Amino acid sequence: MIWIRLRALIVKELLAAFRDPRGRMALIGPPILQLFLYAYAATLEVTNVPIGIYNQDWGPAALQLVSRFERASAFSEIRRYASPAEVRAAIDRQDVMVVVEIGQDFSRNLAAGEDAEVQVILDGRKSNSTQIVNGYIGAIIAKFQSDYRLGQQAVAASEVVDRTWYNPNRDYRMAMVPPLLGTLTMATVLMIVGMSVARERELGTFEQLLVSPLQPIEIVIGKAAPGLVVGLAQGVVITLVVTQWFGIALTGSPLVLLAGLFIFLLAVIGVALFISSLVSSQQQAMMGIMVYMMPGIMLSGFTSPVQNMPAWLQPVAQINPLTHFLVIVRGVFLRDMPFWLVAERLWPMALIATVTLSAAAWLFRKKVQ
Repeated sequence: MIWIRLRALIVKELLAAFRDPRGRMALIGPPILQLFLYAYAATLEVTNVPIGIYNQDWGPAALQLVSRFERASAFSEIRRYASPAEVRAAIDRQDVMVVVEIGQDFSRNLAAGEDAEVQVILDGRKSNSTQIVNGYIGAIIAKFQSDYRLGQQAVAASEVVDRTWYNPNRDYRMAMVPPLLGTLTMATVLMIVGMSVARERELGTFEQLLVSPLQPIEIVIGKAAPGLVVGLAQGVVITLVVTQWFGIALTGSPLVLLAGLFIFLLAVIGVALFISSLVSSQQQAMMGIMVYMMPGIMLSGFTSPVQNMPAWLQPVAQINPLTHFLVIVRGVFLRDMPFWLVAERLWPMALIATVTLSAAAWLFRKKVQ
C-alpha cells in the first residue's frame, strides 16, 4: 500500500515539474548557457593585454630586456612612455594595467656586476589580473638577469625546472569547468525542490497533502523525486559536454562520479526541503535559497581553495556538501581518484543529507499536529 501511495505522489510531482514546456526549457537551457559562459568568459588567465614601458636607459641591456617583453605571448602590445606624467595618465585611463620602469643606470649596473632594479607599477583596481601579470613580468626579468650573468661569466648556472601534475599545460578550463557539474546542479535542484513546496502552500494544496494518508517521510520522498531526476540528468549532460565539447578527459570511474553526484543531490535536496519547510511563500523560499546558495559556492573552494580561508571559517566550509563534492569532481576528472579517497568525502555528504532530510520530515510532521 505504501508503494502505491508513494508512486502516485512521485508521478504527481514529476508531472507538476515537467508539465510546462517553458519550465522544461528552463531546466535545460540556462544551465548549459551558464556552462559555456563560465568556460569561455570566466577565465583565470591573463593574455593579450597591453603593458607600458618607461625606459630611461636605452643602453644595450635595457633594449634586450624590452625585446623580451615584445616577444612574450602574454602581451599583445608594448606601449612606450616618455615621462612619469604619461605613465600616471595611462594608469588613470586604464590604457594599461602594468607599466615597467627601467632606470637610467640599469645597463651600467649590470655591466658592473651590481644589482639593477626594475620598478613595476601596478593598477590596484584590477588586483587579481595585475598580480598575475606581475608574475609574468617577474619571471621574464629573472630569466633575463640569469641569462645576462651567464653570458658575462661564462659559467654554468643552476636552473629551476617546474613540473605541473594533473594539468601539464596549466589550462584554466581543466580547473574551472569540471566543478560546474556541482555548482550548476546545486542551483537547479535548490530552485526545483525549494520552490515546489512554497508554491503548493500558496495554492493551498500542501495542506491537503498533510491531511492525506501520506506519512511525512513519504511526502519528503515525493518532493525529492523531481529534484533527484533533474539533477542526475543534468549532471550526465554536463559531464558529456565537458568531456566531448571541451575535451577534458574523465580519468576516473564514471560510476564513482555518479555515486558522488547521487549522494550530493540528496544532501542538496535535504537543504532545499529544510528551507522550504520554514517558509510560507515562494518569495521567502527564493530569499532563503539565495541566502544559502551564494555563501555555499563561496565556501566550497570553487573560486579559491578552502585551505586559504581563515582557520575559523574552514570548519564552516566542511558542513557544506558542495565543498566535498568539488573535491570528488576534481579528483575523478583530473587524477583518477580511488574510491577509498572518494569515500572520505561521501560520508560527510551522506550525514548532511540524513540530518537535513530528517529535519524536514520532522517539521512536516509538526505541521500535521
